[in-house]
Amino acid sequence: MKVMRAIELGKTYRDGEKETEVLRQINLEIEAGEFIAIAGPSGSGKSTLLGLLAGLDKPTQGNVFIGEHEITSLSENRLAKIRGKMLGFVFQSFNLIPTLTALENIELPLLLNGIHDHSKAKELLDLVGLSHRHKHYPSQLSGGEQQRVAVARALVCDPPIILADEPTGNLDSNNSKAVIELLKGLSENRGKTVVVVTHDLDFAAKAERIIHINDGRIQ
Repeated sequence: MKVMRAIELGKTYRDGEKETEVLRQINLEIEAGEFIAIAGPSGSGKSTLLGLLAGLDKPTQGNVFIGEHEITSLSENRLAKIRGKMLGFVFQSFNLIPTLTALENIELPLLLNGIHDHSKAKELLDLVGLSHRHKHYPSQLSGGEQQRVAVARALVCDPPIILADEPTGNLDSNNSKAVIELLKGLSENRGKTVVVVTHDLDFAAKAERIIHINDGRIQ
């Protein structure tokens, strides 16, 4: 079953009279449960593609489908509901709330949806191996621990798709390996569709499928 599709996708940024074409003629289909790496050098357009797939930005041309929903023409309110139900996000910079504990950071998406369920957050903290750090604040956690909390937060609303943008970019090699195995396990053991943007070819090699992008095109 296809969970994401891009059809003739393009993105051009305009600054006055200057135009910069970042993506062009991207056609892509992603199946449920796949672990996919989008790889390419800096400036190749891979993060832009992930943003378009997530509905965080709108394409200049083409269409994006999440499940059966064509998202490029949706209102922001409707799009937000689909993102909240279908997508979990992991970013390079962790994006944890500094005044919340590890457990509270994981719980936050649930609370924003009016759900009070400590057990779900505790289960996910255990999944990422940090149940003993539940009362610690981000400043008291290592970079690798913060990223594992971020992965748990992405999972807490049980979305079928996890999108990760350079999730190991700020980590050392040991923590990178731990996060890679964690994301890979989500696909293999939990049936999640995992799409990761990375410039790390060792990371990309762990994926079932690599989508190579260069100069805004799939190679």
